[in-house]
Order: sequence, then structure tokens, then C-alpha cells
Amino acid sequence: MNTLRVTRYRRSPHLVLYWSESQTVLLNASTLHIHKVHPNLVTFLSGLNEWSSMEQIATGNGWVRAEDLAELHRLGLLETEDEVAGRECSKFEWDPIELAIQRRTARGGYWPNLAGPPPLILPRFTDCASTDLPSPELSYDMTLIDALRRRRTIRTYAERHLRLQELSTLLYHSARVIECISDPQLGSRMLRPFPTAGARSELEIYVISVDIFGLERGAFYFDAMSHRLLRLRDPDDHYAQIIRSVHAAAGGKLSRDPAAVLLITAVFERVLWKYRDLGLSLIYKDVGALFQTLYMVATALDLAPCAIGSGDEAENSRWLGLDPLCESQVGCFVVGPRENHEP
Repeated sequence: MNTLRVTRYRRSPHLVLYWSESQTVLLNASTLHIHKVHPNLVTFLSGLNEWSSMEQIATGNGWVRAEDLAELHRLGLLETEDEVAGRECSKFEWDPIELAIQRRTARGGYWPNLAGPPPLILPRFTDCASTDLPSPELSYDMTLIDALRRRRTIRTYAERHLRLQELSTLLYHSARVIECISDPQLGSRMLRPFPTAGARSELEIYVISVDIFGLERGAFYFDAMSHRLLRLRDPDDHYAQIIRSVHAAAGGKLSRDPAAVLLITAVFERVLWKYRDLGLSLIYKDVGALFQTLYMVATALDLAPCAIGSGDEAENSRWLGLDPLCESQVGCFVVGPRENHEP
């Protein structure tokens, strides 16, 4: 005899709760639907952690009707056991914040009417002591195909200093400003060796000098326009902490301290001013493009490159003198002299 299957509900795991002014808001990160809700509904949803039938839910909430649950399900605030069971990736659950970023990559776009003037890209840290970088090497024996074939993450280093000219060549071919474009509506845009969304050029590089011949230890800002370094910080406890964190993030596989740590930051407004909803994902894609460019140039220079996937971005940014709500670390890349020569 067939038995009627009882529908069971639970709170959607994709919900993000926040406040817009004085209003409680629930965002479904999967659908990007936003609902202004009463705090009583938040309390009700908070109790639906486990699969529950209509009768079980009504036991503790006498006001609930079947139609209410059906409506909450339609709005995406509840999910049913059957739909989860039919999901191909039912054993994998998204973090709702990351899911919202993923969904926005397909639903964002240009702001239809850009509000206010574009953010200016102005010279920075001009009162700091500067070090002009030596002229970079302008030609390579290695072809692009060879660089792509040889590209590896390398965590062992030769027993020598990194030369300042090697750093200069790496930064010049990876991250310099090639051309500035002035536009009355979009403001300054910059063309660089790696692509950036709308040529907004939001990424900045800070060099943590550890073992570079010709450059004292400390933190420097890379002025990509003038190809120079501007000194920001002397070595201190946080400088040492950055180096320790790089070792930890590399799984303890670095043979010694890298010669240079490149902290890559984003000036968020430069991209978020123009792009609706997908700005952050564009920034992350730009970081990937910069990583690959650094890898290619480092390989051609016979250096040992390694992208680092974690770090205390907010504290590192504060240490550099930045407001992490305006500009913060979005990437880290370490480099040193290569230990051996692979074919």
C-alpha cells in the first residue's frame, strides 16, 4: 500500500542576515532575493535547524499553517528534504557569503548611472624616502611557450641574495604602468602588463624586503608609474609575523625565508564605483591575472615563485598604514633565487 510522503522543512542554509538602517533583512545567497522581515520571523527560522514536518513545527508554533510554510518555501527561506536529496552536490554545502559572490558574477554589470565623479588615481606616499629601481632587463632568451612549460611553484631557494635588478625586472614586466588614459566620465585608467577590470588598475604592490642585495630590509610601496620603491616601514614584530605567516601558509615547505614578499592590495573603490554587484569577483580575477604574470616573468628570470593563499589581510594592511575598508590585501606572492635549473 502506498503511503503519502510527509513534506519536511528546514531553514535554507543559504540565508544571510543583516540590517539595512533599522530594518532586518534576509538575503538568499543562491537566488539573491532580498526580503525585509520582522524579527519574529528571524526567531522562528532560527529554530528550524533540523528537518521538521508541519505537525512538528506547529507543536511549538501554533500560529503556523501549511500555507505559511509553503509561502516561506516559495520565498526561498525554507527548503524541503526532497529537493536537497535530488541535488547532485548534496554532500557539499556552500558558505553563504561565498555563494553570494559567485551568484553575483553572473548578475552584475555596469552601474547604469555612475554616481559622483570617478575615484582619482593620485601619486601616493610621496613624502617617503624613495629608491629608484635599476634599469630592468628588456630581453629574454626564454620563449613564452618555454615559460609556460617550465612554470612551477618553487619553495626552495639558492644560497644567495636576490639582486635588486632581478626584483626591478620582475616588477617592471609584471606590474608597471604602460599607459594612462584620461576619460572625463570614467576618470584615469591605466594599462598594465596584466588585465584589470575596465582598466581600473585597482591593484597595488607592497614589497617586503627580506634578503635583497642593494635594498635594506623593510616594507616598500612599488610606484608602478615611476618604477621606484617608497619606504614605508622598518622591520619590527609585525614584519617578522608576516614572514612567519608565509612559512605557515606554504605548509612549512619553504627552504628558508623568501627574499621578497609581495603583498598585493586592492583599492576597492576604483572597481566598485563602476561595477554593480560583481566588483569583488572582478578584483579576485585580476589578482589571478597578476599572479600568472608574476609566475611567467619569474620563470623567465630563473627565479623561484610561489603564490600564497592566506594571510592576515586586515592587520597587514593596517601595518602598511592603510584603512582595510578602503584598501586591503587580496593576494600574496613570494619570490627568491632559484635553487636549480630544470630543463
